[in-house]
Amino acid sequence: MDGTQRVAGSRTTPTGIWLLPGYVFGTHARPAGTKMAYRRITRRSYWTDEWTARYNTWVETSTPVPGEHLYGIRSYEYALSTGYNALPNEQVMGRGAAIFLHVNHTGYTAGCVSVSRTAMRRIFRLLDPRKHPRFAIGTTERGTPTSIYSY
Repeated sequence: MDGTQRVAGSRTTPTGIWLLPGYVFGTHARPAGTKMAYRRITRRSYWTDEWTARYNTWVETSTPVPGEHLYGIRSYEYALSTGYNALPNEQVMGRGAAIFLHVNHTGYTAGCVSVSRTAMRRIFRLLDPRKHPRFAIGTTERGTPTSIYSY
């Protein structure tokens, strides 16, 4: 689904290209070779979807906030925000939050993209903040509504 048309709660994966927020995260200590800043998930880690200045961001708080409690979710063993609808990109309330690249799990992802644990660790080693990495979701077939060439 075109990321500019996506609606929160639609359980669709948005297409587009976005700048990454500058860090990766997970439940373990920072993996060797990771160049991006690394945040370790704690019991206080949330990804908020409340419609405030903190919309679609990581929040550390002892008081639960609307959104997703990151602690205890196995697929977030290694993860990153795709940057969809999140800073430093444009944010539009109602388009959805917490679209991540994370470790595979059984079932659907509700809009995220998942890869193997091994692939996530490799991606962590490849991402270099000095190169201003971007995340692209879409097809490579030109002329289709989901083509990455249309962004």
